[in-house]
Amino acid sequence: MFKKKRFLFAGVMLLIFLIMLSACGNQEGNNAAEKEKQTKTEEATTQTFKMANGKEVKIPTHPKRVVMPYEFLGNALALGVKPIAVTNPLLKNPYITEDQMKGIENVGNPISLEKVAELKPDLIIVYLDDQYEQLSKIAPTVVIPFGHYKGIQEEMRVFGDVLGKKEKAENWIKQFDKKAAAAREKLHGVIGKNETVGIYELSGKDFVVFGSNFGRAGQIIYNALQLTPPKKTNKEVIEGPQQWKTISLEALPSYEADHMFWTVYRTEGTDQIEKEMKNSAIWKNLKAVKNNHLYKMKLEDVWFTDAISLEHQLDLVVDTLLSHNKK
Repeated sequence: MFKKKRFLFAGVMLLIFLIMLSACGNQEGNNAAEKEKQTKTEEATTQTFKMANGKEVKIPTHPKRVVMPYEFLGNALALGVKPIAVTNPLLKNPYITEDQMKGIENVGNPISLEKVAELKPDLIIVYLDDQYEQLSKIAPTVVIPFGHYKGIQEEMRVFGDVLGKKEKAENWIKQFDKKAAAAREKLHGVIGKNETVGIYELSGKDFVVFGSNFGRAGQIIYNALQLTPPKKTNKEVIEGPQQWKTISLEALPSYEADHMFWTVYRTEGTDQIEKEMKNSAIWKNLKAVKNNHLYKMKLEDVWFTDAISLEHQLDLVVDTLLSHNKK
């Protein structure tokens, strides 16, 4: 009898052990499944972005609270993203409305680290490497260098990636390219086949020649409208180490174009220099001046290079050339 009880007890204990073992196995399986699910969730909510400097950073897939430079604001708005804050602008963008600016905080320039931290962003965008170290301690930060990408199409793809709006970025590119093609048709016969177009500025006390990717509607004139720059400008500026070059008034004739877009960045003494320039024989003998192909633009109208600004600048440049050609 005792022997039977002993065997019965052993059997019960074995059964309990097997049940516990099975439960542990199920728990481990559940834990593994939960861990895998968590990993997939994290992958869905974050992504790895490779910056222009080669460094990889983990950022939100669909950021909701973005702090960024004012100069890039038009890119975000064109993709349907309204940042919570932007930096203080040097110039106000004439193409961004007061309504679009409602609710967007100003974090100063230089950026106030304290203000940014108070806003609790989930993504910070900067265009200078030296801003990265401190801001990346507050939230995931990416560096998108100003003028680094070849044109607005490439830049918008980067913003589409960073802001989780890839499809919208591609749609914007398609409609912009379509608009540019229509604009080129409008200008057919307005600019001669062998005529050149240049971009110039009296900046303070300096004369500056601009290329295709440093504002002043360069992306519109040379990329979207595919107009021809002077050979010297193309070689030394557009294909050079930077998209602008300071020159003297005496050197201006060697960079002159048949059609000249002209802006003035005013500082102390600029008015007097402009007066002397316009009275000089060098200025009066420029082809564009003599042929009435000099187009003075408001600096703020051609300063910015974001998506919204470039759409407006495309209309502005085309309208300027068409209206001037009718005179």
